[in-house]
Amino acid sequence: MSDDEELQDMVASYISNVRAKFEMNSKSAEPSESSGDEEAAEPEEDIKKEVESDAESAPSDEDKPVPPMDGKRRKVKKADSSDEAEEKELKPLDSDEQDADLMKAFNELEESDIQKPKTAKERALMSIVFGGKSEFVSQLSEQATERTVKRKRKHAQQAIAEAQSSDEEDTKPVERSAVWQDSDDENDDDVNDPQVKRNKHIRDLGKLSYERRRKKFEQIVGNPKWADLDRVQEPDSDEEILQTVGHVVKSQKSTGDLPKEMIEMKVLRRLNRETKNEGEILSICFHPTSMVAMIAGKAGLVSIVTVDGERNEKLHTIGLPKFKLVCAQLTPDGNEAIFGSYRRFYHVYNLISGQSHTLPIPYQENWSMRNFRISPSGQYLASVGLCGEVHLLSAKTKELLRTIQLRYYCSALAFTPDSRYLFCHTNDTEVYVYSLEKWSIVNVFHDEGCVNGSSIALCPNGQYVATGNKQGIVNIYQLDVTLQKKFPVPLKTIDNLTTAIGSVTFNATSELLAIASPVVQNGIRLVHVRSGTVFRNFPLQNSSLGYVTTVEFSPSGGYLAIGNKKSFVSLFRVKHYQNY
Repeated sequence: MSDDEELQDMVASYISNVRAKFEMNSKSAEPSESSGDEEAAEPEEDIKKEVESDAESAPSDEDKPVPPMDGKRRKVKKADSSDEAEEKELKPLDSDEQDADLMKAFNELEESDIQKPKTAKERALMSIVFGGKSEFVSQLSEQATERTVKRKRKHAQQAIAEAQSSDEEDTKPVERSAVWQDSDDENDDDVNDPQVKRNKHIRDLGKLSYERRRKKFEQIVGNPKWADLDRVQEPDSDEEILQTVGHVVKSQKSTGDLPKEMIEMKVLRRLNRETKNEGEILSICFHPTSMVAMIAGKAGLVSIVTVDGERNEKLHTIGLPKFKLVCAQLTPDGNEAIFGSYRRFYHVYNLISGQSHTLPIPYQENWSMRNFRISPSGQYLASVGLCGEVHLLSAKTKELLRTIQLRYYCSALAFTPDSRYLFCHTNDTEVYVYSLEKWSIVNVFHDEGCVNGSSIALCPNGQYVATGNKQGIVNIYQLDVTLQKKFPVPLKTIDNLTTAIGSVTFNATSELLAIASPVVQNGIRLVHVRSGTVFRNFPLQNSSLGYVTTVEFSPSGGYLAIGNKKSFVSLFRVKHYQNY
C-alpha cells in the first residue's frame, strides 16, 4: 500500500472520530430546565480527556492497520442519522441557545486536543479538507443552523395547513342528500324494470332519452334553486311562505312606477282554450278574490275558468237557452253574476250555491237589461233605457229606485270608486254627472272633440275620467274638474286609433289605460296614463288579436284579457305587476 492511500485512510478515520465526538459533546452540552452550569460543563471535560487519550494511543504509520472505507462510511451515516432519533427523545431547545452551546464547545477545544499531522502530506491533506479550526467550526455551525431553519419552516407550514383546513371545514356548506328518490326518474318509461323483458340496447336508449330530456329541461327552465343540494340554506320565514302561495305572489307590491314607452308582456295560453263556444265575446269578468274568470258570449254560453296562464281549466259552463245574451257583470263581492238581454227579464246566478233565478222587468216599464253597470259598493245597479232613460235599481233587492231622464240616448255608464256619482255618456257630446247622494244631476259637461260618445271609464283611484267616441278620440280628464266645469280641458288626448272606440278600461293602479276598437283587427292600444303616451311594443309583433270587442284587467293588474268576435280570449301577463 502506498503512502497516499494510507493518508487517505487516516484522514477518513480522523474525520469520523472527530465528528462523532463533536456530536456527543453537543448533545451532552444541552442544558435541561432543572440542571445548572456545573452539570453542563462535565461532558466537555470528558470529551477533552477522550481526545487526549486518543492522541496518545494513536498508532504509528507502520503499525496502524488500514481501516476499511465502507465501515467508516457506515459510522458516519449512523452518526448523521442520530439527529432525528434523538430529537424525538429530547425536548427541542431554542435555536439561539443551541448555537451558543455549540460555539462554546468548539471554542473550548485547544490545539492539543486535535491530533497533529506527523508528515507534510498529512498537514496538506488536513488543510485541504478542514481549512483550519475556525473554518471547520463555522461549517458545522452553519449545518446546525440550516437544520434548525428547516425544522422551523416545516413546523410553520404544518401550522398554516392545519389552519386552512379548519377554515375550509367551517365555511364548507353541509352536503345534503335527496330526501326521496323517484323511481320513475330511474326507470324511464319502465325500460329498467326487471319484470319487463327488454334487451340491453333498449335500456341504454331509455337512459339516453332521460338524460336528453333532463338537459332540455335545464336549458329551457334552468336549474331551480330548490333542487340544488349544496345550496346554503336561508332561514325560513312564515311571511315569505304566505306571500308566495299560489301561482302568483299575493301580497307583494309592484316594483316602482310603471315605465313608459316599453312594457314587458308575456303571451299566455288562451283563457277559453277548453271551450271556444261562447261566440262573440261580450264580457270578461275577473273574480275579485279567487283566480277565476267569467267569459260571456253572444251564443248564450257563460264559461267559468281558472286563471293560471298554463292550463286555464274550465270549471263550469252556464247555458242560457232562448236568451240572447248582451251584457254580463259580476257583483263586487263575486257571489252573483247578472246576465241581461233585449228581453224583458234577466238572470241572476249565485256562484256559491249554483242556483239561477229569472227576474222580470216591472210590468209598467218598457226597457231591458241590455247595458248595465253595478256600483263598486254593490249597492246600486244602473241600466240604460230606450229613449234616454237611465234606470237606477237596488243591487240587492233588484227594486227600481229612480229613473234619470237624459236629453240623448245613453251609450255608456260608469260609477265613481266611492259610488257617489254616476257618469252617463250620451250619443251626443254631453256627459251627465248624477249625484247618488242628492238624487239629481249636478253637472253636464261637453266632451271635447266628440261628436258621438261611445264609452266611458273612471280610474280606481278616483283621479281621472276617460271618454271615448266614435271618431277614435280618447280624452282623459281630471275628475274634480268634470264635477264643476261645463267645458273642461282634457289632460291628455289619445288619437292613435282612427275608428270607433268600443272599450275603455283602467287597470287597478290607474297607470294603464286600455283602449280598443272592434272595427279593425288588432285595434287595441295601451296608454301610459301619467305621460299620455302609447306603448310602442303593444300589440306584440306578429300577434293576431282579431276584432277586439272587450278588454279587462285582473284585480291587481297582473293579467290582461282581450276578447274578440271569433270567440277567442287572449291572455297576457303584465310583468310589472306581480299580483293577480
